[in-house]
Amino acid sequence: MIRLNKRQLIWIASIVVAILAVSQWLIRPIFSRRAKLVTNIHRSEKRLQELVRLEQLLYRKIQGENVRVEKNLRNRKQDFTLFAFLEGLAGRDGIKGQIEFMRPSVKSLGDMHQEEQVEMRLQGVSLDRLIPYLYHIEAAPEQVRIRRLTIRPQQRDQSQLEVSLVVVTRKLLKAPRVMGSKKA
Repeated sequence: MIRLNKRQLIWIASIVVAILAVSQWLIRPIFSRRAKLVTNIHRSEKRLQELVRLEQLLYRKIQGENVRVEKNLRNRKQDFTLFAFLEGLAGRDGIKGQIEFMRPSVKSLGDMHQEEQVEMRLQGVSLDRLIPYLYHIEAAPEQVRIRRLTIRPQQRDQSQLEVSLVVVTRKLLKAPRVMGSKKA
């Protein structure tokens, strides 16, 4: 059997303590950090898969909505104008006399679509007449939407309202003529 002197025992004990220290403060933290990273990677991959699934679901929903909107736009009367629609609706809802002004404008959205917009102001309209008018605009099958709406009470009569609104719709343009096509 080998007999070790005191100095050798101290060296061996120091080496064992050093190995334990390196293991405790260097190797274990590295492995535990690596395990946490692997766990985080798996968790992030699952989140990414869920986001991709939700994105695909949202994309299909938007595509379906676009198909529905396009169908409604194609089924809309050819002579439809937003200005006439809003004016007729105001007459039907009994607020045509409160129209202060209507400003139509058109903006191109590319080769196939353009956006019709009408800015209008109503003066002295009551809330019970305004609500059905706004509802009929939004619920119309002609794909008409209110983009901006400002409602304030009149200064001289607080029961009457001043209403500013911007109403928009899209309009399909005829498909551009393809070279060599016989359709006009």
